[in-house]
Amino acid sequence: MMPIDFTVAPDQAIESPNTNSSAPPNVPPGEERLARLLPPTIIVGRLVVFKDNRVVLETAFHKGLNIISGHNSSGKTTTLDFLAHTMGSEDIPWKKEALLCDYSMVELHLNGVPVTLRRDVGEAQMKPLYIFWGPLATARVAPVSDWEVYPFRRSPNKLSFTQSLLMALALPEAQGDGASNLTMHQFLRVMYADQPSLHSPIFRRDSFDSALTRSTVGDYLLGVYDDKLYSAQLQRREIERSLSAAEAELKSIFAVLAKSKQDVNPELYWQQIYIAEARRGELEAELSRLKEQRSVEKDKSRGNDEAISRAELDAAKRQLNKVLDEVARSEADIEDSKQFINEIQERLRRLEQSEATRGYLGRVALNFCPCCLSPIASQSPDSSACTLCKEPVGTPNGESQILRMRNELLIQLRESSSLVQAKATAVESARLGLPALKQNMRRLERRYIEATQSWSSDFEDAIAKINREAGALDQELKTLYENQRLFSVIRSLQERRDELQHSIHQLDTTIETLTHAQEIRKRKVALEISQATSRLLKLDLYRQEEFKSAEVVRFSFEENQVSVDGSTRFSESSTVVLRHLFHLALLTASTTVHEMRFPRLLMLDGIEDGGIELPRAYRLQEIIAAECDSYEVDFQVIMATSQIAPSLDSDRYVVGRRYSEDRRAIDLLAANAVTGAGAQSQ
Repeated sequence: MMPIDFTVAPDQAIESPNTNSSAPPNVPPGEERLARLLPPTIIVGRLVVFKDNRVVLETAFHKGLNIISGHNSSGKTTTLDFLAHTMGSEDIPWKKEALLCDYSMVELHLNGVPVTLRRDVGEAQMKPLYIFWGPLATARVAPVSDWEVYPFRRSPNKLSFTQSLLMALALPEAQGDGASNLTMHQFLRVMYADQPSLHSPIFRRDSFDSALTRSTVGDYLLGVYDDKLYSAQLQRREIERSLSAAEAELKSIFAVLAKSKQDVNPELYWQQIYIAEARRGELEAELSRLKEQRSVEKDKSRGNDEAISRAELDAAKRQLNKVLDEVARSEADIEDSKQFINEIQERLRRLEQSEATRGYLGRVALNFCPCCLSPIASQSPDSSACTLCKEPVGTPNGESQILRMRNELLIQLRESSSLVQAKATAVESARLGLPALKQNMRRLERRYIEATQSWSSDFEDAIAKINREAGALDQELKTLYENQRLFSVIRSLQERRDELQHSIHQLDTTIETLTHAQEIRKRKVALEISQATSRLLKLDLYRQEEFKSAEVVRFSFEENQVSVDGSTRFSESSTVVLRHLFHLALLTASTTVHEMRFPRLLMLDGIEDGGIELPRAYRLQEIIAAECDSYEVDFQVIMATSQIAPSLDSDRYVVGRRYSEDRRAIDLLAANAVTGAGAQSQ
C-alpha cells in the first residue's frame, strides 16, 4: 500500500465540536447518550481477573469515554493488558504480579449482544479462548458444558476464536500474509495503543510482523477490503491449489508412462481393444463350429471344471453387484446429505429473517392463542413479560441464542459439505473400477460356457489351440481395459485442469474490476482520516510547528508511518500526541463512514509518555473528550492516565477505583471468592 497523501487546505479543515480547552459539554452522570448502533461495534462491559478462584481485579466499563486513573506503576497498563489478552492479543509484556493470576473474563457487547470471553494467563503464546454466549453474570455460574473452546489457529474441522467473533460481528474473514488469515491479535495491534509501542505510530509491536500483513489489516479495518474482492481472492487461491494438484498429478502419470515406454495416445489403445475383441469373437465362432460337428458325454473331471468355473463366475457376479450396490447406496446418501445441507442453508436464511423481523417489528402482542384461537383473557401485569407464556422478554438472551444457533448451523454445514465431498470421491473411485469387473465377469462367463460343452477327442488339439489363443487375448484385453481406466483418469484430470484455468481467468477479470473500485473507496476513507488528524493536531498546544499548520497529512499502514507536512521526526512528547490523535482520527472516521470495519473501540495508554508537560497532557485528554462528545453512534474509548485533567475528573469518565502504591490494580489479598461451575477449570 503506497503512502496516502492529502493536502488539507485551511478552509477544508473540519471544525472541532469544542475548541475550548475547558471541559466539554457533558451529559449529567447517570444519563446515557442517545446514540445509535453502527455495526460492527464492540463495547466492553466488565473485566474480571481471577487467582485461585478469587477475584483480584474487577472493573466495569460503560459506553463512551472511560478513564482509568492511578499513580505510576500501580496497574493501569496491566488492566489494559488483561483486557487486550482476553480479547485475543499476543505478545503481552506481563508484569510479575499479572503472571501470578490464573485467568481473566471479559464481557463484550458485539453489535449489542452480550458475549463473555475467558482466557488463561501465562507467557505461552496462542492460548485458546473460551466463549460463553451470554452476559458475564450468567457465565460465572454456568456449568462447564455451556462454554465453548476455540483455538487460536483455524483448522479444517474447527473454527478459530477469531472466526467465531467475526461471525458474531457479521464480518468476513480476511487473508493475511501468505496463506494465513488475519486474527484478533492483528486487529488489536491498531485498536490498542500501548506504552511499549511509543515509536510505532499505528501498530503495536509484534514478534512476527510484515508489511503485507500491516497493509491487509489497514485495508480491512478501513473497510476498503471489499467482501466480494476478498471472496474472489480467496476462491482464486483455492482454485490455484486445485490446479497445481491436477497439474502435478498429470505430470506424475505422464512421467510413469514415459519410463515404461507406453504410448500416451488413448486412441491407439481403443484401436487395439477393437482388434482384440474382433479376434476374440472369431475364436468363439470357430470354437462353436468345431463343437457343433461332434460332441461327447461329459466326464467326471469335466464336471469338476464346470463346478470351479461356476463358483468363480458366481464370485465375480457377487463382487460386481456389491460395487454397484455400494455406488447406488452412496449416491442415495449423497442426495440425502445435499437435502440436509439445503435444509441447513434454509434454516440459516430463516434465522436471519427472524432476527431481522424481531429487530424491525419489536415485541408483538397476541390477543388470541395461536393453537386453539381462544382469546387470551388474562394479561400479565408486567408489561415486560410475554402475553402468551408470561416469560420476561426484551433481554439479550434471544440475541445470544441466535448467535449460538447460527454458529452451530455453520459448523454442521461445514461438516456435511466435507462428508458429501468424501462420499463423491469414493463413488467416482468405484465407478472407475467397474469396467475391469465387468470384463472379468464376461471372461468367466465364456470359460464357464466352454467348460459345460464337450467335444470329440478328434478335435481336442484344435480346440486346445483355440483356447490357448483365447486365453492370451483375454489377458491382453484385461491389460488394455486397465489402460483404458488410466486414460479415463487422464482425460478427467485434463478436463478439470482446463475448467480451473478458465475459472482463474474469469476471477482475474473480477478481481481487477473490484480492485479499481477499492482504490476509489480507499481514497475516500483516507481523506476522512487525514482531515480528522489535521483538525485534531491543530487543537494541540503550540509546541510543534508542523502541528500548528498541519496542511499535509500522510499515513501508510504498510510502512507503519504517519507524517505531517512531510516530517516524520518529532520530539518525544509530540510523537505521543501524534500517535494518540491519529488513533482518535481512526475512531472519528469510523463514526461517519459506515463502510469502515473499525469496531468503534479504542484503548489508549501512555498519555504522559515522552516527557510530555502536564498542561499539554491535560490538553490532549480534553481534545479526546471533546471529540468523543461529538459522536452520534455507540463507541467506547478506554484511556489510562496518571495525571487526569481536572475538567475530566468526574464519575462520568473515571471507572473503577483509583490505583495507588497501597492499593494496586491487582489485589492478591482479595477475599471475593468465586462460586458456581463457571469458576471451574475448563
